[in-house]
Amino acid sequence: MSRLWQNVAPKPHLSGRFVRCQSFESQFLPESREIMVYLPPSYGQSEQRYPVMYMHDGNNLFDPQTAAFQVEWNVDEHLERLIQTRSLPELIVVGIYNTRERNQEYTWLPRACEEGFEGGDGPRYARFLVEELKPAIDAHFATKPQRETTGVSGSSLGGLISFYLGLYYPDVFSKIGMLSPSVWWQHEQLLYSARQLSQNLTLWVDMGSQESTLEHVRVFVERLRRQGFSDGLNLLYTEAAGAAHNEAAWAQRVDDMLCFLFA
Repeated sequence: MSRLWQNVAPKPHLSGRFVRCQSFESQFLPESREIMVYLPPSYGQSEQRYPVMYMHDGNNLFDPQTAAFQVEWNVDEHLERLIQTRSLPELIVVGIYNTRERNQEYTWLPRACEEGFEGGDGPRYARFLVEELKPAIDAHFATKPQRETTGVSGSSLGGLISFYLGLYYPDVFSKIGMLSPSVWWQHEQLLYSARQLSQNLTLWVDMGSQESTLEHVRVFVERLRRQGFSDGLNLLYTEAAGAAHNEAAWAQRVDDMLCFLFA
């Protein structure tokens, strides 16, 4: 294995096997970032290759010590349980840590704010993922690199940039997970861009019933249906009763998302 990737020593809060890169450099982005890779139980025991899910806000996925408000999504625990019960095929999950430039990188259109404008570096972040990170992952791990076996997902603005990757890179990603997506960004541009989305994608969209943008997401999903997305086939929309916009709520739904997109 390349020196870029190092095995992670077992920790009480980590379930399964992990490999990480502590400082992945990019020519498209100003800051390097940590990449945490979850490997399934049978990894390395044969010549088997695995589908891959790329997930934004990687610091929130596996470890409360790195997660926002010390609340993780328990992605590793979910995966170990689902794989053991054969509810989900074995897959690799690539957690892409965020940086202080999160708002810049997870949006592709700038919006006005008190300081002037914020956001708009989504295309650069997408090129980092598609042209640098994914080739590195495919080169060093036993992946199934085809679009049919590759997904991308995130919450809030992470859901927004996942939509962008599905919109402009449908030849790379076929499975798009959008948990509580920030439909409101830049005058709800997502609603208009949805008309251009390829139907050759599978989408997970969800929202908590206590979230202020619930009605906006309902409009977004209805537009997807009108243009040909079919519930239960290439679209699944769910509303989580009583759920707010936070890590604890997403931790309750991420297993269902993974099962719909990969099982």
